[in-house]
Amino acid sequence: MNGSRNTLVGTPVVAAPGKIFLVGEYAVLDGGVAVLAAVSRYAIAQHLLGAEPQSAVVEQAVKGALAAIGEASAALPPGSVMVDTDSFCQGKFKIGLGSSAATAAATVGAIFETAGLTIEGQRHRIFAVAEAAHRVSQNGVGSGADVAAAVYGGFIKFIRPGEGPPIIEPITVPAGLHLVVFWTGEFADTREMVESVRAYARMAPSSYRMLMGALCTTAERFVSELAAGRATGAVVAAGRYGRQLAELGKAAGVKIVTEAFEQAAALARELGGDAKPSGAGGGDVGVALFATPEAAALFARACQPALSVLDVSLARAGVYRRSADEGPVETRGPFYVG
Repeated sequence: MNGSRNTLVGTPVVAAPGKIFLVGEYAVLDGGVAVLAAVSRYAIAQHLLGAEPQSAVVEQAVKGALAAIGEASAALPPGSVMVDTDSFCQGKFKIGLGSSAATAAATVGAIFETAGLTIEGQRHRIFAVAEAAHRVSQNGVGSGADVAAAVYGGFIKFIRPGEGPPIIEPITVPAGLHLVVFWTGEFADTREMVESVRAYARMAPSSYRMLMGALCTTAERFVSELAAGRATGAVVAAGRYGRQLAELGKAAGVKIVTEAFEQAAALARELGGDAKPSGAGGGDVGVALFATPEAAALFARACQPALSVLDVSLARAGVYRRSADEGPVETRGPFYVG
């Protein structure tokens, strides 16, 4: 983010991580709990003199951030925030690790830092502004959970009640829980998937409520198993959640759990674990969960080349300011990295 670009001397560089869902897809849109992990793919943002917004989410995030900081915005010269999301690509393909949510968080963080408002003292405000901007740019689709992961980092529990602000809490996972994040090589349109499920909810409300109730109950069970330190129980609950996602997709006439995910889950179960989509499904990114590192390593080796194991680790820090030549701080945590 320098060289040929007109970079302001001393302009802060801000990074925000991507995310994976462990459980809670779709249920979180209906008031259920979701558990997410921030992962080490980063949107890198910097306010640049004379720049124009490069996307709708950047435009909305800049507009919201300037409004939020009020008179402090007078310290910023005319321009916009430029955001690099290349780390969200696998080869030439953008993969579903929450690049737009990370972009919103990094953009707002860059505006705050450039105006002299430190991220650490403004994290809740940054979330509120970034989530609102992301929602507008996505035409109201989404829960905001991916933005929360980008802002707060680590493992989080996220609930969006019918009224009031989201409930966001850090969560501890058992030391024995091991994760493998993979890419199916397929692509999915999250908005299209969510709209199909919403159409089903309108068409068959009773059936929808029954399926959604099962998802919410299983997500709560997953949280309870984590709180009790039971890695095996968490794996079982996540696997059940994946199968319930498949039932929801079948009822809604949309393939949430594709054949690639079914094969990944079958392989994971042979090794004592389980696997499921991470996000809206229909392809893209998945997560396999195991109670031993040996099983995770076996899965990571056995699933290739049909699936691509993603080289990601836990991003304990959410959106943060870094120097232009600094690499983001990453820790492996429970993730298996091949």
